[in-house]
Amino acid sequence: MTEVSADDDRLHPVGEDHPSWSETAWFGFSVPELGLGGTVYPLFRPVLGVCSLGVFVWDASGHEPWRVRYGRCQWHLPMPEGDLTDMEFGGLELSCLESLTRYRVQYADGDQISLDLTYTGLMAPHAVGIVGGRGHLDQPCHVTGTLRLRGENICVDGFDMRDRSWHVRDDARTTRASYSYAIASGRDMFLAGGFQVGASSTIVAGFLVRDGEKAALVSGTRRILESEAGYPTRVRVDAKDALGRDIEAEGRCTSRLANQATPGMFAWMSLTDWKFAGHTASGCDQDVWSPDLLGH
Repeated sequence: MTEVSADDDRLHPVGEDHPSWSETAWFGFSVPELGLGGTVYPLFRPVLGVCSLGVFVWDASGHEPWRVRYGRCQWHLPMPEGDLTDMEFGGLELSCLESLTRYRVQYADGDQISLDLTYTGLMAPHAVGIVGGRGHLDQPCHVTGTLRLRGENICVDGFDMRDRSWHVRDDARTTRASYSYAIASGRDMFLAGGFQVGASSTIVAGFLVRDGEKAALVSGTRRILESEAGYPTRVRVDAKDALGRDIEAEGRCTSRLANQATPGMFAWMSLTDWKFAGHTASGCDQDVWSPDLLGH
């Protein structure tokens, strides 16, 4: 497996001549005391010469894209000039302030919203399967800055996640997956990603940081304990890392977004209060479906 390098802050060479070759640069943010979550999700398809951008802010007042605090998804924008280290399109400005460590995310949409956030990595990015011209990385971050939402000024100062992917993301592919994380501090956190089989997700990627010591997850499950109207309300992660340490985490989902991130991927993105290893921490649970599976 290739290690993460400064080149991974930039757009990668197209690894396959496939129309659905995709590259993403997701940034999450939250204000847990307000039950408020947010997502900034650009996706690039250089073979087609297009990109898309989804920006949403939600709380417990509504989860449908037309009822959330703010929501806009722009499809089929022209592929922008420049690179991810310094790029503007669709009202979004992305800047890399320090390689693999600090990033600035700015977004504005008239009087509805303005967003100015700085992401500072709590650790080096965690690589997943960077090989053969494709890959994925995750990085827990301290997120600080301001959100102005229809005239209301909101301070953002907490922990959240960013991730990057570059591979073929075929909209016709059937997918059932999960992505769960909690960050108590820079020394205690976990991330668990898995694929759903039957009643639970089998964890295939992620990490545990306990007392500042990090190791990759090697096995485990994520289960939905309770749900309502199709979305999870209580979830559980049981996993083991490469050092033999166990994690038992239970999460209560407090607010959520029904997010159609791409034509082939829908996710319940839930702001989640987690309890694990004596910690109470905010985080997220993403319950991922391809649209063909919804309702089955």
